[in-house]
Amino acid sequence: MTSSYPSSSYRTLASFSRIQLLYFLQQRGTMTVGDLAEATGLHHNTAREHLQRLIGDGFVTCRPERKESKGRPRMLYSAAAGPDYADGSIRAAKAEAAERHGDQVRRMLRVEAVIHSPLQRQLDALDDHLDGSGFDARLEIDGAEGDHVHLHECPYSEMVKAHPEVCRVHFGLLKSLLEATEGPLSADALHPLVEPNTCVLDLHRSDAEPTPDVQPQSAIICHGVSGL
Repeated sequence: MTSSYPSSSYRTLASFSRIQLLYFLQQRGTMTVGDLAEATGLHHNTAREHLQRLIGDGFVTCRPERKESKGRPRMLYSAAAGPDYADGSIRAAKAEAAERHGDQVRRMLRVEAVIHSPLQRQLDALDDHLDGSGFDARLEIDGAEGDHVHLHECPYSEMVKAHPEVCRVHFGLLKSLLEATEGPLSADALHPLVEPNTCVLDLHRSDAEPTPDVQPQSAIICHGVSGL
C-alpha cells in the first residue's frame, strides 16, 4: 500500500468510530472485522472503511490469517506497536519525514549542528504526531520534576466529555510511537485535564549508556512542540 503521508492525523482521529476501533484493538489485541463490528456496533463495511483509513495513517496493521484449509483467509487487524522494518512501512516513512523536517527547520534557524541521535529522532516524531493530531503542545526535557509534555487546547475535548476512553487511545498512540522510534524515551502516564483544557504526558528516560566513541549531545527541537 502506498502511504498518503503527509496527511492530517487529526482528520483520522476526529472520528469517534475510528477511536472506538483503536480502543478495542489496543485493549483486546488482534481482531477480525467481524469482531470489531460486533464490539462497536458498526456495520461490517463501515468498520472496514474506517480500518483502511487507520491503516493508511499507520495506526493499525493488517495481515491475513494463516490457515491450512482452502478458502479466502480472514484479515486480522492489530493496533500498530513496536518497531516496523517492513518495506513500505507507513510508520517508518512518517518517522523519517519528521526527522527530515526537523533537520530543515534547525538549519533555517542556524542551529550549529544537526544532531542525529535516538533521542532527537523520538522528539521529531513526537512533535510531528502532536502537530498533525491538532495539539498545542510544549515539551519540558530535563525539568526539575522529570520530562513532560503539556498538551493545551485539546481538539478532542468535546469528544472526551462524552467518551473518556478517547484519552486512553491517544496515550496508547503516543506510547506506541515512542516504542517504534527506538530511543531512550517512553510514555509513562497521561494525566487528563490537570488544568482547564490542559493534559500532561509523563515521559520516562532510560539510563542506557551512550554508544562507545559517541559524544552525548543535547536534544534540540525548534518547531511545533518546543524550542530548547
